[in-house]
Amino acid sequence: MQTWEEVVEKFLKKYFPESKAAEGKMEISSFHQFPNESLNKALDCFHGLLKKMLTHGYRDPVQLNIFIDGLRPQSKQLLDASARGKIKLKSPEEAMRLIENVAANDHAILCDRAYTPTKRGLLELTDQDATLAQNKLLAQ
Repeated sequence: MQTWEEVVEKFLKKYFPESKAAEGKMEISSFHQFPNESLNKALDCFHGLLKKMLTHGYRDPVQLNIFIDGLRPQSKQLLDASARGKIKLKSPEEAMRLIENVAANDHAILCDRAYTPTKRGLLELTDQDATLAQNKLLAQ
C-alpha cells in the first residue's frame, strides 16, 4: 500500500518532469511586464505562469519580488506611491493585497498616461502654434 506522499511524488514525476520544472521556473523568474500591458494584465499573466508550473517551489516573498522586479518603472512607482513607501517593505500578504487592489482599479491608466513625444521637424507646427502665429500676424 502506498502513502499519499508517494502517490503525489509519482504523479509529479510523471506529469511534471525535472526538465519541464526547470523550464517553468525559468519562465517565472524571467517575467516582465510588456510596454502597453496594464498592471492588471501583468498580474493575470504572472498568476498564469505560477499555475502553469505548480511545482515551481517559489515561496510567496520570492514570487512577490520576481513580480515587482518584472514590472515597468511606472507600475513600480504607482505601487510604491500606493504603499506610501517601498512596496517591497510590506509583508507579502499586505503587498499582494495592495497589488491586487491597485490592479483591479488600474483599467489601463498607465497605458493612457504613457507619454509619447511627437516628432517635430524644423517647420512643423501644432495646430495651436499655427493659430497663435496667424493671430500674431493679423495683429501686426
